[in-house]
Amino acid sequence: MNPGPIILQATAAFAPRPSNVWAVVVTYNPTEDFEQNVRALAPQVKTLIIVDNQSNPTIRRFVEKVASTYGAEVIWGQQNFGIAAGLNTGVDLALANNECRWILMLDQDSHVPPDFVAAMFDAYEACPFKNEVALIGANYQLAFRSVQAPGAGKDGLIFREVKTLMTSGTLVKRNVFADCGNFDESFFMDYVDHEFCFRVRRHGLRIIQTNNAILQHQLGSPTLHQIFGRQFVTANYDPNRRYHQARNRLIFYRRYLCSDALWIVGDCFRWFREILKVIVVESDRGRKLASIARGVWDGLRESKRKLPAPGPDEAHRKSANTCG
Repeated sequence: MNPGPIILQATAAFAPRPSNVWAVVVTYNPTEDFEQNVRALAPQVKTLIIVDNQSNPTIRRFVEKVASTYGAEVIWGQQNFGIAAGLNTGVDLALANNECRWILMLDQDSHVPPDFVAAMFDAYEACPFKNEVALIGANYQLAFRSVQAPGAGKDGLIFREVKTLMTSGTLVKRNVFADCGNFDESFFMDYVDHEFCFRVRRHGLRIIQTNNAILQHQLGSPTLHQIFGRQFVTANYDPNRRYHQARNRLIFYRRYLCSDALWIVGDCFRWFREILKVIVVESDRGRKLASIARGVWDGLRESKRKLPAPGPDEAHRKSANTCG
């Protein structure tokens, strides 16, 4: 049985002031574009926390230079425990400061416009049920895909309620982590976002996505293809990524099938289309399909163990990181 709704009060402490917003970015061998992304983000938040998941020494020097230039705090990971663990490390540091009331999560390759955070809060303030809103998401501009036009939607609102969001470009209320727990570190990468969103909604909270905060984001190494006159995009994820997607999907499906079976059925069809794209147009398809099969096997085995969803008292691997 799901717990009753948790009301996250929209008190004065949650007013849309930059001094209330901390940002967490997890890095792993970022490209040169990372400097531009930080330059755009830093003026819009009180504090930027960079968690580096053991980039190579040359890239670490680059990350350190960017952090120093824009006044960001850096946590240097001594081992790569994955995106969820990296996010949790940054979130824990942000929550240690009582001034922090919102935490914005971004990937290293995500770029925000100058009014990004302000547009997020415009949507929040326009929401009639904002006391129940736990997460505010961005409007994503993805390669080869059209973005939803900024402005009011058909219903006249500048936001819409959604079931899940990508982690990158999502604002989270401080209280959410205490009430719902942190990100699930058993998901090294992929489905970290869906699992967190489903857990938040299981607590009776709601998620909105704004039309006007447009995040430029890249999924994998996308390429455009055409077969029988029909165009489609494939992400070209490497075999390791395909493994984690398959494993985590199976664990996620088992955990939340009773929460929203229709969404999961739809995701199964999306997964089937992804596998078809791998077979038809992607390179290294043999290794990728083998990785998917191994991920399915491991996911089924893990699902049988009925691993519990992380709770508010979940322990994290803080000892594996040092602050710099």
